Amino acid sequence: MYKTMLSGDNLDKRSSLHKALRLKEDELITALGGDPLPQERALISDAVKVMLYLSTCDNYLSQLRSFIRKGRPHQVLSVRLQLASHLRENLRTLGLKRRSVAVSLEDYINGKYSGETETEPEQSK
Repeated sequence: MYKTMLSGDNLDKRSSLHKALRLKEDELITALGGDPLPQERALISDAVKVMLYLSTCDNYLSQLRSFIRKGRPHQVLSVRLQLASHLRENLRTLGLKRRSVAVSLEDYINGKYSGETETEPEQSK
């Protein structure tokens, strides 16, 4: 029970939400060069959840007639700004730049030229 609580895997793995979150997580992992450290994986998982909460707040706020209620900004607006700040800090900690992946020359050549057929120039007779 505690292991599932720590991993945050309480969602049904067949649900579309779980699949979408995993897709976004994989996207971030790929952007960071793959094979993240456990600490990075925790930050990525948290960032993906914050992205979900942010989109939920954005959806709610987009349906409001006004962001001002009784002369004050709507409370959800404040929560949304806090979530955005949290996400920005997670991404800053992870590094916003794409990391390079070490590739051998053989792998590069195989990937670059696999499936291509070379055409020989025609000889004039």
